[in-house]
Order: sequence, then structure tokens, then C-alpha cells
Amino acid sequence: MATYPHPPSNNSGFEPSPSQLERDAELRRFNRLYIFLPLGAALFIAVILMAILIIGVFAVGSAQNLIFVSALADIIIILGILPLLLIVAILPIGYFGYKINQRQKRKLNPQTGPLAYRSRIQIFMWRLDQFAQKLQNKTNETAPRVAKPIMKANETIAYLEAWPKSLKKTLKRSDKDDTRSTDRGASKRPNDRE
Repeated sequence: MATYPHPPSNNSGFEPSPSQLERDAELRRFNRLYIFLPLGAALFIAVILMAILIIGVFAVGSAQNLIFVSALADIIIILGILPLLLIVAILPIGYFGYKINQRQKRKLNPQTGPLAYRSRIQIFMWRLDQFAQKLQNKTNETAPRVAKPIMKANETIAYLEAWPKSLKKTLKRSDKDDTRSTDRGASKRPNDRE
């Protein structure tokens, strides 16, 4: 059984059980052995390689030295790419494992209904679509009621503005018609002369 060298210093009053302390000690031991030690070794090797590369670059330039620096740079690039390759290879494997796990869960606990086996994103998008549809229906319903009085007011304003102009045109036409008719009666046609 592992214990802490000193009791926990938080003020929660919680005391971990001996089995929890033991699991915590095992976790720390695992992290030290399988995470921190390999990362430290990789970091140490990377620092050594970078130091050798820098020393090789600034050393007296010979053909052999340049080939060594080029090879060392290639090794550093390859070692830098390896973790990325592992991540890229693990992602599809993890995706297929997730899908297989989902399939197994579906066999053990089948669901029914329209929301069965739908993702949260799809359900959220459906809700968003319903909300947008409600907004569109409400807009289509209220827009004519809002627009009708505005259009009626604009009609009235346009009529009130156009009525005096129409009246002026009518009066001007009748004045011109009167003067034309008197001018026509006074003057004779060219054929009517003598």
C-alpha cells in the first residue's frame, strides 16, 4: 500500500481511501516508466542530434563534413515526421474501432424511433431547421399584415400628390382648348378665302 509523504493539503475534507492512493501511486509509476522516460530519452537524443548538427554546420567546411551535416539533417527530419505518421495512421484505425464499438453497442442495446442512431449534430441540425422553418412561416404570415397598411398609406400619399397635378393638367388643357377654338373661328381656312 502506497501512502503520500504528507497528507493532502486541500480544504475539502476528503480523505482518499487506501485503494485510491494505491491506484494513484501505480499511475504515477506507469507515467514515469512509460511516458516521461521515453519522452525524456527522445528529447535527449533530439538535443544531442541538434547540437551535433550545429557543430557540424559551423565546423571547417570539407566535402565530408557537408555530407555528414546533410545526412544528419535528413535523420532529424525523418525522426520529426515519424510521430506525425503514427498519428495519421492511428486516426483511421481509431475511427473504424469507434464504428465497430458503436455497432456492438447497437446489437446489445437496440434503439427504435426516428431519433435512433442519430448523432447529436444531426439532431441539432434538425432542430435548427425546424426553428428556421417556424421563422419563415411566421414571416410569411405576418409580412402581408405589416405591409398592407404601409402600402395603403403609400397609395393614399401618391393619390394625394397626383390629384392636384392631374387637376392642373386638366385645367390647362381646357384653357388651351378654349384659345384654340377661338383662334380657329377667327381665322379662315386657306381654301375659304375668296
